[in-house]
Amino acid sequence: MKYYIGIDIGGTSTTIGLVSQEGKISDRSVILIEGFASGPIEPFLDAIVDAIQALAKRKGVTIEGIGIGAPNGNFYNGTMEYAPNMPWKEVHEVAAYIEKRLSVKAVLTNDANAAAIGEKQFGVAKDMNDFILITLGTGLGSGIVAGGKVIYGHDGFAGELGHSIVVPGGRDCTCGRKGCLEAYVSIRGLLETYHAFEVGTVNTPQEIAMKAEAGEQAAIETFMKTGAWLGLKLADAAAYTSPEAIIFFGGIAQASDLFFPSLKETLEANVHNLYQNKIRIMRSGLPLNDAAVLGSAALVM
Repeated sequence: MKYYIGIDIGGTSTTIGLVSQEGKISDRSVILIEGFASGPIEPFLDAIVDAIQALAKRKGVTIEGIGIGAPNGNFYNGTMEYAPNMPWKEVHEVAAYIEKRLSVKAVLTNDANAAAIGEKQFGVAKDMNDFILITLGTGLGSGIVAGGKVIYGHDGFAGELGHSIVVPGGRDCTCGRKGCLEAYVSIRGLLETYHAFEVGTVNTPQEIAMKAEAGEQAAIETFMKTGAWLGLKLADAAAYTSPEAIIFFGGIAQASDLFFPSLKETLEANVHNLYQNKIRIMRSGLPLNDAAVLGSAALVM
């Protein structure tokens, strides 16, 4: 049996999975970003290499290829470029570095694109050729599949819905602009929306979800506003690719019952009539943290 490595580089942690050709994650390792944030990127990449070697040794297998999902990942160049939610800015040749250290083919793409590939290969999008996958976590990522292929654009950066403007001149975004969707629909955005009600302090989206489920109006309104902002921008996105479905993945997506109603209402109220009542809103069919790992591995299968 052939084995591959799938790597999901996230804003707070990185997951390295040992994936069989059937799409089963047989073992994994997690690296916290915080321990490497104050220095250059090379020690972090070395930790990934060490984890890959340990996984292969533990299972006694040979690695056939390495796929990497990274924020602002450029599929064409194998680079992570100016990622706003990561401690390392500028352009970093992540795929080439890991490939050189291990003498194994390494391929890199945007983390949300990797999640979309995972959903297409192993999740609810198996039979779909046109869909959008939205990752909701530290930031808002998106992978757009049209005609069965991920859309990369001419420079490798197509599909950044999180950095489309939803409130002109609005909140500061980590990308340096104002009013981006990610500034409103992400962990940071959800917390900022809730704190604006001045009803108390919370530190996680899970706390807001618990308050909403208990009937607190401020928490309920927070999720309604979040869904409305997202629905508005997805109405625009529908006009670009006419997706069969929009699929949600990530920590905030676990609270989908709280924001899906306002998302669907806003989407249908603003989408062109050609697309009304045609787009399914769905949660990922893969376990949390698996979609990007599986999708990354699928890059080199």
